[in-house]
Amino acid sequence: MTTVTPDRREADRRELADLLEQEIDQLRDHTTLTERLGLDSLAMMRVHAWLEARGVQVEAHPRTVGDLLALLERPVATKLRVYAPDGSPLGPSDDDDGPRDPLIPILHTKHLRLTVVEPDDMSFLYMLAAHPETGFRWRYRGSPPPPDRFAADLWTQVLVQFVVRRVDNNQPVGLVVSYAADLSLRHAYLGALFHHRHTGSGLAAQAVSLFVDYLFQTFPLRKLYLEVPGFNWPQLQSGQGRMFQVEGVFRDHDYYHGRYWDKYVCAIYPTSTTQGMENNHA
Repeated sequence: MTTVTPDRREADRRELADLLEQEIDQLRDHTTLTERLGLDSLAMMRVHAWLEARGVQVEAHPRTVGDLLALLERPVATKLRVYAPDGSPLGPSDDDDGPRDPLIPILHTKHLRLTVVEPDDMSFLYMLAAHPETGFRWRYRGSPPPPDRFAADLWTQVLVQFVVRRVDNNQPVGLVVSYAADLSLRHAYLGALFHHRHTGSGLAAQAVSLFVDYLFQTFPLRKLYLEVPGFNWPQLQSGQGRMFQVEGVFRDHDYYHGRYWDKYVCAIYPTSTTQGMENNHA
């Protein structure tokens, strides 16, 4: 049985404050991560990476600082290996498949994987485009087309796109897409849409990070553009200067919910994926 001391919890709290660039007094156990601290999906991705670096397997999205610190206080599961008398391991091991070919792209993490779009995915993708909590954030702005036109539009100007699935149950949770590519000028646009249940959890940011690495490794791109309407900006703004650069702002560009919103034009560079994403593909 592991005994947790107050000193250990406070040390973890100080480390968390440094990670989030917050004053430690703001990180009380009852403080909510999204409502009170305003952590967006990118910030939660950093939190998940920090937890996993500490040996914590994140199965559910922690709601409060106390929930998060409690994860660090659980005993860390260790893998039991059985060996024969000659010292050779019995049973499967993580290395049984031999060394990985570095040329093969990585399309999975511990929690999700990127798969090609299949015919059975169309109903899920159409639901994302039509659902009130997600539809207004995508290209149709709350006015999805009929299903047959949606299916035709899905591949318009697309360089590559993947359905994002959970590893544990194979259920689709979102879509990542690169479109409007100009390979002569070596840039393309990046888009993503996820089921509303995963908003702010860090899962979406993890999938986008994986996809960004794939794009830079597969195509001769020098940067990726993101067009972010102002009503989506709170989900991404913590990545400014760390994971992407804001290269322009179109003032009062997009109309929604009775008002005009700025549009942010952002760019991700190959160095951003190595310096800002913090190796979230372990």
